[in-house]
Amino acid sequence: MKKKLLLGLITLGAASMLCGFDSAQTAEGVLDKMNEVSSSVEGMTMDMDMNLDAAINISDSQTTSSLAIGMTGGFDVAAAMDPFGISMDGSFKISSLGQNQDMSMKMYGVVGENGSFDTYTYAQESADQPGQWVYQSEDGFDMNQIMELSKTTLSASDYAEWGLNFTLAPAAADVNGTECYALSAVIDKDALNTMITKVSELAGQELPSSDELSLALSYIDGLQMNITYYVDTATYYPVSAHIDFNGSDLSTINSLLATSMGDLGEGTSAELVLNDFSMDMALDYSAVPEITVPQEALDAVASGAAVSADDMADALEEAAESEAGLE
Repeated sequence: MKKKLLLGLITLGAASMLCGFDSAQTAEGVLDKMNEVSSSVEGMTMDMDMNLDAAINISDSQTTSSLAIGMTGGFDVAAAMDPFGISMDGSFKISSLGQNQDMSMKMYGVVGENGSFDTYTYAQESADQPGQWVYQSEDGFDMNQIMELSKTTLSASDYAEWGLNFTLAPAAADVNGTECYALSAVIDKDALNTMITKVSELAGQELPSSDELSLALSYIDGLQMNITYYVDTATYYPVSAHIDFNGSDLSTINSLLATSMGDLGEGTSAELVLNDFSMDMALDYSAVPEITVPQEALDAVASGAAVSADDMADALEEAAESEAGLE
């Protein structure tokens, strides 16, 4: 998704302040007005809340056992456009298979001198354990060039080419006393395929082979991400957003789950049940944040104390395989 759609828009001026919900308005019209002013956005802050309520049901011919999986969390997010930077600070609680874990995390992303996008992430599994800085530099593309391209005004048809087809609710929505247009889209496997292709073109990077990409996308077949932006009818700022995966078809995931849990015994089946997986975001544009990487993060990278994101991913994969008895 283009960053400007996530970052929001400035006011249309005194004339637009007199406008309200227009029942004759279309999704295309709202998008075009949003894009008309989007290049002036300098930064935003966002409060984000996440919730996961799921379970794995294991059944035999007589009984069914349910293993609950849950997560709740909240993050404060800030983004500045020039120079581009993003920060995120928050915590979340995870409960899975009878185990509970509280984690905190902070992340800073800035553009490097050569146009790379450098991220510094600090994760701490509990208050009584030390955390770890993780560093990653994506230098396969020029982030400055991408940010310039992202300022290009897009029409509704441009968004459709990115796999994003928006619909507009027929009635106004109220968001904390603000009258809003409710603008929605669904990202499924096909839309994601289109977006991956477009992002690769924009970044100047080669796509994986068609077979590799098809295989990766096959794992999420049936999943759908439902997005709703609530856009102020007076200013065309998106003041809040809701994202969820509810209503997804989990048949493919459950087939993979059944294969991975094949040692449960003949006649035993496993099924993932997704009650809620959602995120809610409240957006504000009243102040432009300053994104600065903490000195302790820079020192950790300079001293070699920080690990690379690739090394961290490999370690997590090895730990997961070891715990599952796959080694």
